[in-house]
Amino acid sequence: MDKKEGATMKNKVVPTIKLYDYLLVPIQIELDDNTVERLQMQILHEIHEKEVRGIIIDVSMVDVIDSYISFVLSETAGMAKAMGCYVVICGIQPQVALTLSQMGIKLKDIITAQSLEDAINILDKLE
Repeated sequence: MDKKEGATMKNKVVPTIKLYDYLLVPIQIELDDNTVERLQMQILHEIHEKEVRGIIIDVSMVDVIDSYISFVLSETAGMAKAMGCYVVICGIQPQVALTLSQMGIKLKDIITAQSLEDAINILDKLE
């Protein structure tokens, strides 16, 4: 591992896994404004570096997605789309879905799935 790659690894907000042409982003931490912005940069950088055609963001461990976090995730999906990459969010918890709906928040440019398996199936069909 060279110094540049090592530096990139240190700056990761969450570990990611490349599976086929997809990048799995399992979020197992609570997101705040700063963290979600850093995650956005990490994802965009990894799209470019790893040449993936799909991103799966697993939020099954996330208890809170507020309006700003949903905005940044939607913005990230739009940027990824501009880079030729689809984004699927999976594992949205019922209380998070309820809150997003009650607040009138729409996840633009993002496809949603119930599970990781569903997300992979959706991405497979988009190609």
